[in-house]
Formats: sequence, structure tokens, C-alpha cells
Amino acid sequence: MSGYGLGPGFFLVCINYEKILKEGAKSIIAEAEECLRNLRYTASDSIDKQHYWEAVIRVFKAWVRFAGRYADLAEQMAAEETNLRRRDELLEMARICRKVPYEPADTFREAMQSFWFTFLLACPSPTTTAGRFDQYMYPYYRHDIDAGLLTDDDVLELLEIMRCKVMKINRVSGKANRAKNSGMAKWYNWTIGGVDTQGNDVTNELSYLLLESARDTQLPHFTVTVRVHEKTPDKLMQKALEVVKTGLGMPAFLSDDSYINFFTMNGMSLEEARDYCATGCVDGNIPAKTRSQVVTFFIIAQAFDIFMHDGYCRYTKEQVGIHTGSVAEFTDFESFKAAFYRQMDFLMHLAAERNNVELIAERSLFPDPFRSALMKDGVSSGKDLLDRHFDFENGSLLGAVGGVNTGDSLAAIKTLVFDQKKYTMAELLTALDADWEGYEAMRADFLAAPKYGNNEDLPDQLVAEVYKVFADTCYSMDTAYGGKVTPNAISISAHQPGGACTGATPDGRKGGEILADASLSPNHGMDTHGPLAVLQSAMKVDQDPYQGTLMNMKFHPSALKTDEDLAKLGSMIKTYLTHGGKHIQFNVVNREEMVDAKENPEAHPELVVRVAGYSAYFTRLSGAIQDEVINRTAHDIA
Repeated sequence: MSGYGLGPGFFLVCINYEKILKEGAKSIIAEAEECLRNLRYTASDSIDKQHYWEAVIRVFKAWVRFAGRYADLAEQMAAEETNLRRRDELLEMARICRKVPYEPADTFREAMQSFWFTFLLACPSPTTTAGRFDQYMYPYYRHDIDAGLLTDDDVLELLEIMRCKVMKINRVSGKANRAKNSGMAKWYNWTIGGVDTQGNDVTNELSYLLLESARDTQLPHFTVTVRVHEKTPDKLMQKALEVVKTGLGMPAFLSDDSYINFFTMNGMSLEEARDYCATGCVDGNIPAKTRSQVVTFFIIAQAFDIFMHDGYCRYTKEQVGIHTGSVAEFTDFESFKAAFYRQMDFLMHLAAERNNVELIAERSLFPDPFRSALMKDGVSSGKDLLDRHFDFENGSLLGAVGGVNTGDSLAAIKTLVFDQKKYTMAELLTALDADWEGYEAMRADFLAAPKYGNNEDLPDQLVAEVYKVFADTCYSMDTAYGGKVTPNAISISAHQPGGACTGATPDGRKGGEILADASLSPNHGMDTHGPLAVLQSAMKVDQDPYQGTLMNMKFHPSALKTDEDLAKLGSMIKTYLTHGGKHIQFNVVNREEMVDAKENPEAHPELVVRVAGYSAYFTRLSGAIQDEVINRTAHDIA
């Protein structure tokens, strides 16, 4: 494990924004007060429930006072304002802040203010999501548009102001987190489109306006993510790709089929599964009904390096794994591969235990009465969201990093050691320990071995197998909450520190070099047969068992000049996401501009790129991540 993950207290959860909009904070306070009145001290958790309900009341009343201070300030400013129009605006702001979030919202402006107060209080974490914003906000939009209270231009202005406000939110963090969050990453995700509980497309006017707000402001946050299904309107795909074309790196695109399958295979009803949203980058959760608590990145490529050295870790210089024997003694590929999976199984179980320690510790260390009260049965349960069992325990996750490097390494070993017998395993191990120094010709052969991303069966099937074994192993391990470990396959930017702690690998990579980005993106420069071949390779991986996967793809701006180009790309995206794919996102950027921006950052302060599940200003990325984005293969639309 690289040690990079969410970090304690950073939960992936979508709270019930709609409840506050429709009922106001007063309904939460009233329910908690009623629970306290009816409490009888007859059970072992009675006092804990008392403390929880008292905390909910205290926090929500404080929240209302917080909003009231904005009203006080607006009234004070209005009293000193000489411009009558501005004075009226300030008085209207004061009225709204006196009303929400305590009372239900009636208009779009009130709903926006109520949402923003809710978002702010849910935002100690860099992973706060707005959920399906275009769905729960739409009734207020529709009401005001029909009543002539607002125009689309008014709504667009409010959405663009919201983007500016989101950009202002930041946090302090330690050195390790800064490496993982390279470029001041934030995972504030707004999910749009998709289907309703009956499977009908629910794209609406707000879906398009949110995309316009991203296009107009050109700010890297908040992230917009489009849910895609067979009946997603072509118009929405076109609008989304117009934003992608600007180089903003968003929106990302998710597969309704794959995410819904993930939740139904884990016990959620079809109707519940259809309501999923992206929390964090692409991590799926059901609003108010599931939460992800501990996410730790497991570096599969490092586990393979440990296996190649009989359980010894070259990075920590410790025996961390089990003894599987000298790799030079294996006489056939299947036995070799089976031994690696035994080693990976052992190391993954250690990782799962580490997650359980954190799960248990967080119950007492990170109580959160605000977000807890906005979960399903959040008040009546009398329990914090970290001390509850949900219908689907989506709480403990292992994130697969370096799976492509591992699959490519297995393909190279099978081809050159076991099939062609051009090299012995002992020779390979010696070359790896020397970091390929003095073995340049041999390294060239391993680099030239078949690689994932070109629609070649051998490496594609081995990458798919690595991910299958990883997922199957996750689902075999228990968590402290009673569910199973959930597999995830996103890297954020952990492929850089993950690579830094991994020695040379048989795919030709040198020790310490960055690993393949995302989870289903080919290794840098190894995909030589165009974007369709990349997608065909990825579709051989069973992605449904994963809570999220990541596919990065880069296009030169010249590839997306016309509406016809965008239509072709839109068709390609929809085909991929309705035939096994789970996620895809794009960088549309000129390599030469990035190279110059690295050398002359002051000349490119607003260059934005997509790193993993987030976009960032290129010049604020670490040098290793800058190089990784530069070196991704740039495709053309065929």
C-alpha cells in the first residue's frame, strides 16, 4: 500500500439535500426534540442516543444562527447603501437568509441559498458531493421560470457564481496529502442526467445550464459528471463535449448500466440503484443510503514486486509478505501466476485489516451529527453515520493502482520467459534488481512485448484477470461493519507515489517511475492502435463489480474541430459505456503548450488539465504528474 487514501474523516457520502429544501432545518430539530422526549433509559445505548440527539439539536440550531449572521450583515450593508437597486438586493438576501435553511425553500434563489448553506456545513471534507443537483433543484427552477420570476440567464448567473464560490473553498494538508492531491485537487462533484427510479431519462434544462456554467467560467472546480445510458439525448452529449473541447477536462462520463449493476449485485433494489451519484471522483453511492468511509490505495504493481522477491519489499527493506519461493524455480506460467495471486491475497488481507482498524477508530474520533441526520432514518436511528449498519455496507474500500503495469508484466513474462524461452526468470530478476542498468537490449524486448490498450488478447486478458482476482479477493474479506470490502479502481494521482515505492517491473518500467494512470488507461505511450482499440481492451475487463473505475483519454485540439467530430466522439462514448465500460474522461490539450507551461509557468496560469477524477491548473501540479499528463498518448477521431 502507498498509504495514500481518503484520510481519516474524509467520507464519500451524499446527504439528503432535498430534505432540507423541502422541510427545512426545523423539521430535523423538531424530530430530534421529539426523540429526546420519548427516550426511555432501558437499553445499553440509551445514553449514546441522548448525546446524539442533543448534538443534532445543537448543531442544527447553530447552523440557523450561522445563516442569521449573513442576514444581519446584509441588513447592515443595506442601511449604509445609497444605490437603491443594490439596497433592495441586500434586503432580499437578508430575507432569504432569515428564512432558509430553517424554513423550506419556495423559490429557486431560496433553494440555491439553502443548498449553499447545507454544502458549506457538509464541507469539512474535500470530497463533498452535491449529488444529483439537476434533479432536486429542478422543481424550484421550473416554478420560477413558469411564474416569470427568473430567466435562464438569471439561473446561469447564479450557477456561475456558485462555481466561483466553490473555487474559494480550500484546506490545509500535510506533505503526503499534497502529493496525492497534486494541483490542489478537490472532489466536489455535481452529477447530472441519467435515469429516474423507473428507468426514464431525466435530462432537463438545469443539466444544460450546469454545463454552460462550466464552459463559461473555465474553472477546474466543481466537477460535473454526466450519467450516460442508451437513451441519453444526443443533444446532451453534444453540449457536454462542447465543454470538453475547451480543454477543461470535464465533464466526465459514467455508465448507468455498470453503476446500477454494481449496486443491485450488492443487494440494493433496482429503484434505489438508479438513484446513484458520484461521490469523490467517480465513487458511486446512493444518496442518504450508503457511504464510503475508508479508501486505501493498494499498489498491485508493488505487490508483484514483493512477490518477485519472495515476500521481501525492496522499498521498506522488510519481509512483508509470505514466502512463495524463488521465482526462478517455477517451470510453468500458471504456477507462477497462481503464486503471485497467493501473495496478493495475503497482502490484501493485511490492507483490509488496516482498514478495519481505521473504521473502528473513526467511530469515536469523527462523529458528524450534521451529515448523520441527513441520512436515511438519520435522526430516528439515534446513531452517527459511522456507527450504523446500512443496507449495503459500502464503507471499506481498497483502490487498485498499477493493475495495467501488472497485467503487462505478466504478459511479457509469459511471452519472453515461458513461451519463447528467450530469457530465464533468473536473468529477468537480475535485470530488475539492476533497474535494467546494463540490460538495455533485454529491456527493449520487455518493452516491446504485447501491451494492454491495443486490443491484443494476451495482455488484455491478463489485465482483466488481475482486476477480477482483485475484486474477488475484496468480496471475500470481512469488514468491521459486517459487510465485505468493496473493490475500487481509481488512482487520483497515487500512481506517482505508488510508482515511487515500486522497483523495476517486467513491463520495462524502471524503478521509481510513475505507474499507468487511472485504472483502465494504457501505460504511457504503449497504446499505438488508436482510441477504439483502447476501448476494446477496456471492455474485456469486468468493471461491474467495482464501485468505480477510471479511464483517461487525451485528444489533440485539432481532433475536435467540428460538430461532426463531437458527434463521432459522443457515439464512441455511448457505445463504450453501454457495452461494459464504466467511466471515461478526456484531456483536449496541446502537448507543446504543456511542455512550455512546465518551463514557463507564469505564461500559462490558466491552463487546466484532467489529472484523474479531478481537473487542476497544470502549473500547480507536481513535476512528475505534469510529465505523466504530457506523456499520455494523444488520439485522433477516426
